[in-house]
Amino acid sequence: MNSTIMWLTCRQLFARRRIWFALAFALLPLAFTLLFRVVADDGDASRVGFYQAMVREIIVGTLLPLAAVTFGTTAFGGEVDDGTLIYLLVKPIARWQIVISKYIVSTLSTFAVIVPAVVLPWFVVRNADLPFKAVTAFLIGAALASAIYSAFFLGLGLTTKRALVFGLIYVIGFEGVLSRSLGGLRVFSIREFANTVAQATSSGSIVIPDAISMSSVKWMAPIILVGATVWTMRTLARYELAERL
Repeated sequence: MNSTIMWLTCRQLFARRRIWFALAFALLPLAFTLLFRVVADDGDASRVGFYQAMVREIIVGTLLPLAAVTFGTTAFGGEVDDGTLIYLLVKPIARWQIVISKYIVSTLSTFAVIVPAVVLPWFVVRNADLPFKAVTAFLIGAALASAIYSAFFLGLGLTTKRALVFGLIYVIGFEGVLSRSLGGLRVFSIREFANTVAQATSSGSIVIPDAISMSSVKWMAPIILVGATVWTMRTLARYELAERL
């Protein structure tokens, strides 16, 4: 890791209007929950069903990958767009340190947005049937998804100048449509990894219909994470070679 690169990447990720998008992602679920308390049935079962469905479908299923694609593609994307990446590469810093430093910042930024999105609505709907253990379990699942999404989108941001477009196509097309429609693709869905881990660590407080098995998560999650990280490192090495020729 390199603290200077991490600091500069953090400033880059939260520059301009991205900080407002981050705040919107963090607070939107709270707004939905407050609206639910005003207009919907206030029974305990209704609260539990609403909260779990919102976290699965809106927070983990939509806001988390959108935050990850925004931060992940920007970590390298800005330097690729303006041509300043070569100035970073000529510094006496190991290339793997550059990748890992940007990856850590991207992952932590994504997870930092999701924490208030998961926790704040719980304070509005909490009851005996919705213990804080459920919140912790969803956060564990979200942490795993943040790590894998960030690794994938970091490499995408380094590979193409249209990374944000391709990232949104992936989020909407694969995660939003194909993996939900074609059961065989669910074992490759990062969203499903998060939901399965949340259910497994919730001590029975979270029940997710048709969740994939934990054995699938144990096999596929490391493969995707390591594969995406290696892909990013190799892409950075080839980018340096191309610039020197």
